[in-house]
Amino acid sequence: MTGFSVSVVIPVHNAADHLEECLASVAAQTIGFDRIEVVAVNDGSTDASGDLLDAWAARHPNVRVFHQPNSGAPGGPRNRAIDAATGEFLFFADPDDHLGPEAFERMLAAAERNGSDVVLGRIRGVGRSAPRVAFARNVERGDIHTTDVVWSLTAHKLVRRSLAVDNGLRFAEGVRLAEEQPFVVPAYFLARAVSVVADYDCYHLVEREGFGHLTKQVPEPEPFYAAVRAALETVVAHTGPGARRNRLLQRWARLEILNKFGPRYAHWPAGTRERYARAAGELLREFIPREVTDALPPLVRQRARMLSLGGVEELTALSRHEDLDWAEPGRVSWLPDGRRFTVDVLSGLYLKEDPEGVRHRITLRQRDGHEVAVPAGLAAATGSPLVRRLTVDPSALHPAVFCPGAWQLVVRAESADGRHHDVPVRFPNGYVPAEAGTRRLLVRGTRPMVVRLHHNPADGAVLTAAHGRDVAGAVRRRFRGRP
Repeated sequence: MTGFSVSVVIPVHNAADHLEECLASVAAQTIGFDRIEVVAVNDGSTDASGDLLDAWAARHPNVRVFHQPNSGAPGGPRNRAIDAATGEFLFFADPDDHLGPEAFERMLAAAERNGSDVVLGRIRGVGRSAPRVAFARNVERGDIHTTDVVWSLTAHKLVRRSLAVDNGLRFAEGVRLAEEQPFVVPAYFLARAVSVVADYDCYHLVEREGFGHLTKQVPEPEPFYAAVRAALETVVAHTGPGARRNRLLQRWARLEILNKFGPRYAHWPAGTRERYARAAGELLREFIPREVTDALPPLVRQRARMLSLGGVEELTALSRHEDLDWAEPGRVSWLPDGRRFTVDVLSGLYLKEDPEGVRHRITLRQRDGHEVAVPAGLAAATGSPLVRRLTVDPSALHPAVFCPGAWQLVVRAESADGRHHDVPVRFPNGYVPAEAGTRRLLVRGTRPMVVRLHHNPADGAVLTAAHGRDVAGAVRRRFRGRP
């Protein structure tokens, strides 16, 4: 065993405003600062970061500082620090974050109890998101298959230094996101045991105003997906085809491959969108089997389908709409029989739900708010993930309107949890074919009703219902010339 229990690796670039807090949290660890080595690499900072590090090194012999020209990403500085470190374990911190006082005490205790080569301490997001699934429970001895650690691939972990050195584990260099994966993923597979400390906030991942977090930036797709490819190749090399491999691959399918095509994607330059789609599509086709994408939520499945077909325009359209809660009527067309029409419903609901799980109803609504809902048939796919087509037969609505008055015709799309969108039916140019608009006499028991479908400029499609005897009386009065 070396003299230091932990070597804390910190890549530093223009972090002078926050670096002091980070270093102070390391010095305040309950195991004692004398058991800790700090290896900081000043990556071409143009602020006071380098001077601050040198001041700490002058006061503390266990703080070692290296200065180098800017490399553009944290992977290179971390690799240099790994080569210089002497502690039994490595811990990777970022200069704008800080540790809980008992972090190393708890993580080292878990490693000692279990002979663990990798220990994850719970990460707490401060003003930003942090991984949760991996920290749902404490784990004494586990591995990548028996735990959820695959859902936490950031560098902020305790790793036995000999595991990294003996296996040549290194971070990807020049990559601004996912640079940890070529290091962390092999470490999970090679570790004798992986432990999780889930009952203490070991690491605080902090949102800093004005600080350029790499997670908010759009990385160049080629180096980014090269790092992801290295991780996927590791998964394939260490697992055979089947459920165990698919469980792991689902993480990359969702987060690294398909998650990039969310609401922000539509705002990227056209060239960037095309490059992302090309690089991500290659990984999807090469590494992710169909059974993995089939098990994903409906919206993510749509992205996978479009990516596999190279549909950049469709991906862009999907991206523009998926963060909106909206619905609107599309094309309304009469069928050749002149008695039925179709309504194309455009709705964000179809992006959030399995379309087959969305119920459709025809809602008849009077001006006083009274409604009658009539179940409708299944909506048909139209080829677009945003649109479903519903066929409406006005004659099927008649039994529901044995109440006089004008009923507005509305299509209601309703999700399983009760959320719904109401879409008024509006005929193109207000045109209602003559046969569809003729009066029909209906009888329920002894109550005759006359109904007619027409178009109102304010309400769209309207079904008007009147008592048969009232209609007959009006006809008789007309023939008699009386009002």
